Amino acid sequence: MTQVLQQQSTPSSIEKTPLVSVIINNYNYGRFLTQAIESVLNQSYSNWELIVVDDGSTDNSREIIEAYKEKLIPILQKNAGQGEAINTGIAHAQGEIISFLDADDYFARDKLEKIVAGFCEHPEWVQISHCWISVNSEGQTVGRGSTILSQGDVRNLLLRWGRYAMGITSGLAYRRAVLQKVLPIPTRKAAAADTYLTVAVPFYGEVGCINEPLMFYRIHGSNKQAHNDNVPYLIQEREDTATFINQASAKVGLAERFDLLKDVDYRSLTALQQGGVPLTEAIEILWLSLRESIAIGRSARDTLERVLRRGICTLFPSEGRAVLRLGLRGYLRFKLFGQ
Repeated sequence: MTQVLQQQSTPSSIEKTPLVSVIINNYNYGRFLTQAIESVLNQSYSNWELIVVDDGSTDNSREIIEAYKEKLIPILQKNAGQGEAINTGIAHAQGEIISFLDADDYFARDKLEKIVAGFCEHPEWVQISHCWISVNSEGQTVGRGSTILSQGDVRNLLLRWGRYAMGITSGLAYRRAVLQKVLPIPTRKAAAADTYLTVAVPFYGEVGCINEPLMFYRIHGSNKQAHNDNVPYLIQEREDTATFINQASAKVGLAERFDLLKDVDYRSLTALQQGGVPLTEAIEILWLSLRESIAIGRSARDTLERVLRRGICTLFPSEGRAVLRLGLRGYLRFKLFGQ
């Protein structure tokens, strides 16, 4: 895809101490919101503004926001979903850099300092993602997120595989000037707001990464990454992601398009929905999964987990929904120990 490699423009540089707009989107996470806000107020980098968009909460979130009203920009709106909350926050942001924070997560103290340094040192980067530490409801460490993230021009990966090794919402930051090129975030699609941004923005420049944990991702009973066994929804999510990739490619004048049949999650999910596929097709799906991980540069552990999850969904569809509902590790614990 030589055309892809020739189309990318270089973003403009930014000042050494740019204003950073941190956008917290919140819906009924009052029990965690104070910690999220405090993690921004206590940053080692000082030139920031904090925008908190409350998306129609019915708990005590708005009382907490009111208590901090002198230190942040409060925006209270009717419930419209994460995508619309982020659109609203960006519309009010003044910073050259925009950083997102889900209300149940929180930043490491030097997060903004290192994000700013990354953008200043790499004028070609339009997006920065970084690693994270997973914590439970009480803030106790329960694991670590991905330790290998993609860097550079990832359009070939998006157009070939529909993905690359990317961060999650609270681990993403953008140049505002480039972010404006892909707004608004679609709000009537299955794919999440962070998915849309991470596949659309890279068509306007290179992505960067910081391979150290700069935020804490909270895993709790009902949060956004709860295991989902709604197969039609998950299939629609992959279809929407493919649409985002192809729309972005067309918008910047590229001829290449992503073939949804190369999306291994889509293939394994449709196999599950159909109740199984011929063995030859199942082998093809597993081979695609392995090739995808090699192309992206995933770790051996991540590669194995993906192959196993997709393999169970494809080869043993009667077990597939349990894997999606419990997660691979939870499923294996249940099978081995009955827990």
